[in-house]
Amino acid sequence: MIHVSKNKGARSKICARLTPLAMLCALAQPAQAAEPLTPCPTSADLHAEGIILSRTNPRMSEAFRYENGQLIGYRADDPDLGRAPQREIFAHPLAITTRQSAGREFTLRYTDNPTALDTLSQKGRWSSPVALLVDGKPERQGTITYTYRGPGSVQIGTCTYPVWQVVERVDLGDLHSSFLKEFAPDPGIVLRSTKLDPKTSKALSQVAFDAITVRKKKPTDKGPE
Repeated sequence: MIHVSKNKGARSKICARLTPLAMLCALAQPAQAAEPLTPCPTSADLHAEGIILSRTNPRMSEAFRYENGQLIGYRADDPDLGRAPQREIFAHPLAITTRQSAGREFTLRYTDNPTALDTLSQKGRWSSPVALLVDGKPERQGTITYTYRGPGSVQIGTCTYPVWQVVERVDLGDLHSSFLKEFAPDPGIVLRSTKLDPKTSKALSQVAFDAITVRKKKPTDKGPE
């Protein structure tokens, strides 16, 4: 036999007698509150504390934040892979200007201003002469081209973002590289990148993420940029 408390039994009898109010009595029972979903990071977060993209297999994280009005990225790979951390400086979220790693610096110097990439989805294509500098010394010259391939979407965890699918191609003499970059105008960063064969455009490898979160503010931060 199942025993219930007197208070609970009395309440049940009252609800049963007052048939029109039975539903209200049921609604009045205590309910467990659902846990609130964590908001998906936005452009406002990128310009404030910053945004972190991460994955677990293999482990990797990349943090983005505006510092002194310029987008900066910090990448850390699984220590077991033996790759040094990287710091990247962007002229536009699609266009890296400087990559610093293991005491070395690689810079792409654009002849034309990459901020023109803001209208790539309308114009379809943007190109500029570039020069490659290694540790400040000119190494090669060539061309970089961005081609808009259309809209898409990228899901990271519970967050789904509309993206531009953009092919970046760099030609520096006999050196060629090609990447499909999936750029989300909001929050304003590349969410997924696929390395392509420069000759066939076949996908060779991909950098994708499992989670996207707002970066935790540090005591040394100067505040929003």
